[in-house]
Amino acid sequence: MKRTQPARMNCDGIARYYQVFEHLSFGRYLERRRFAFLGEVRTSRRAIVCGGGDGRFLARLLRVNSHVEVDFVDLSPKMVEVAERRVAGMGRTFRERVRFRVRDVWEFEPRTDGYDLIVTHFFLDCFSEPELAGIVACLGSWAVPDARWIVSDFREAEGPVGRLWTRAVIRGLYAAFRFTTGLRVTRLPNYAAALGREGYLQRCEEKALGGLLHSSLWEARPSRPGPAPRDRVR
Repeated sequence: MKRTQPARMNCDGIARYYQVFEHLSFGRYLERRRFAFLGEVRTSRRAIVCGGGDGRFLARLLRVNSHVEVDFVDLSPKMVEVAERRVAGMGRTFRERVRFRVRDVWEFEPRTDGYDLIVTHFFLDCFSEPELAGIVACLGSWAVPDARWIVSDFREAEGPVGRLWTRAVIRGLYAAFRFTTGLRVTRLPNYAAALGREGYLQRCEEKALGGLLHSSLWEARPSRPGPAPRDRVR
């Protein structure tokens, strides 16, 4: 797989205060988007959480699913540290079910038996359109045939008025993250189209804040192949 230049976003500078900033900006709306489909993945056994941030979703997943084993991958060492402390505070049995890795997803070594759950909350919007196609293909190559994929992200609302104000909010957020994290992306990529091209079908969707926030649950088509050999992932 040909790798494009990654859109790096390192949240070390805001890791300690991220939850506070998030609540001041959006209240608990982003949390609700992350938690929207937890009830649908109670039977998942092997999950990868990409760009999991401070670990709030991870902690909730471990509580509602007592069997899942999770690979938690984030580029920011301080964010991973916050997430690891959160899970460690829950007890040893929870901590033992997670592998924390400070990695660019492109450089991560996946499980050889693949994942039946992929989680990308406010992660796919950190990639440009060409990068997104590659990262979705990469993650999809690690999934088993019946895998599920949970996505939460921003989106421009439909209709001229809704599109106008949501576009302004999104531009402001990209500008803020460019300043605080070095993110270079400035426009939302079409993650729905990318998932569709990789053989995923959207099963459920929820919206909030007039269409600015979306959560969706995707399932792999039954005919999808299993995990690719590791040497095909670059």
